[in-house]
Amino acid sequence: MAKIVIIGGHGKIALLAEPMLAAAGHEVTAVIRNPRHAPDVEQAGARPKVADVEKLDVLELRDLIEGHDVVVWSAGAGGGDPQRTHAVDEAAAGRVLTAAEQTGARFVMVSYFGARPDHGIDPSNGFYAYAEAKARVDAQIRESAASWVILAPSTLTLDPEGGIEIDDSLTAATPGALRSGSIPRATVARLIAEVVDRPQLTGVTIRCNAGGTPVAEALERIAT
Repeated sequence: MAKIVIIGGHGKIALLAEPMLAAAGHEVTAVIRNPRHAPDVEQAGARPKVADVEKLDVLELRDLIEGHDVVVWSAGAGGGDPQRTHAVDEAAAGRVLTAAEQTGARFVMVSYFGARPDHGIDPSNGFYAYAEAKARVDAQIRESAASWVILAPSTLTLDPEGGIEIDDSLTAATPGALRSGSIPRATVARLIAEVVDRPQLTGVTIRCNAGGTPVAEALERIAT
């Protein structure tokens, strides 16, 4: 059993991952900003912890995650406001990463398929601030001393959970042969749960689409 803390515990992917993690015997803490979301995460099998990571410094974040084996970042500003996007998706995520380094917790980042310095998003596009933030924080993760895994799913859907197709480039900041497609949020949630169960899997970026290989089998291929 591992102790897991999920930042962004009321997000769509987090609410799907929490019961999977709980069913596997893990102790799950869901960090939420809004106390009204507590019943939802409790129903999903997690213990709610009300905290605003956007406002916490590294020391406070270290206290928040102390004693946990894995930190999962599944939060996001939601786009629209470039300043808040930077504050949450880059600055707060970077502070959580630093806190994870200091506590020795493994760090699992939910990013997106196209996150890289040459993302190609036009500055006039509303997605630009998010693309920039994710590119920079993912680079910070790769340069860190933490044990880390970056999950980079393609376009998210509400389809039922299924199999997966993983890019052949696992260590580079840019994709290999696989091109971005789509993947159900439920499959990404399963990916989180299966990555948590494989502490030996570290230092990899898992870019993925929906595919025909069960998630556990795909990760076993990576691990070996």
